Amino acid sequence: MPFHKKIFNFKFLISNFKLLNGFTLIEFIVVLGILGFIVTSTVLFLNSVLRGANQTNITQEVKQNGQAVLDSLDKQIRGSISVDGIEGGPVDYTAIKLTRPNEDPLYIKCLSATATQNNRIGTFVSATAPAADSNYTSLSNDDRTNGVNVVGCKFNIVTSSVAQGGQVPAVVGVSFTATQGLDAPYRQDFAASAPFQTTISLRTY
Repeated sequence: MPFHKKIFNFKFLISNFKLLNGFTLIEFIVVLGILGFIVTSTVLFLNSVLRGANQTNITQEVKQNGQAVLDSLDKQIRGSISVDGIEGGPVDYTAIKLTRPNEDPLYIKCLSATATQNNRIGTFVSATAPAADSNYTSLSNDDRTNGVNVVGCKFNIVTSSVAQGGQVPAVVGVSFTATQGLDAPYRQDFAASAPFQTTISLRTY
């Protein structure tokens, strides 16, 4: 008889142990809520990090494209001996003509967007003025989705003069803003623009 009692008590203890280590419905819901909060917070954090990375990458790409345009303009304008505004003015021009030694004139123009191209800055080399904008070669990637859009483009000309120390060369001021292509995905983390402005002195001979 005592032996049976011990067995009964052992089963009872096991039963109590199982009850004490189980989960009630409320506890289960609380655990799920905590896990849901942790997962949601993690997803939001990762999303924020990815958006920041996208913003940085797109901004850097736009800046690189804009700087490439500016460097090209600097090289071509600096090698000229005279400059004339041919469109716009009288202060800010949208097209200029550069006279170069032993070469045909170089035309630089702010070009409007087309169905396949962004707003851009183009160049054209010819003894005569180009008849159409399509003759110009873009200085940037003008693809409307993956390229760069150039807005607010203008050229300011300070003509050459004679000072006490000699001839002062003409100076061309260049300013524009580079943005994403007109058909680039429109998301806040993709939005990027970069202003560019410089002055370039022509050579004196």
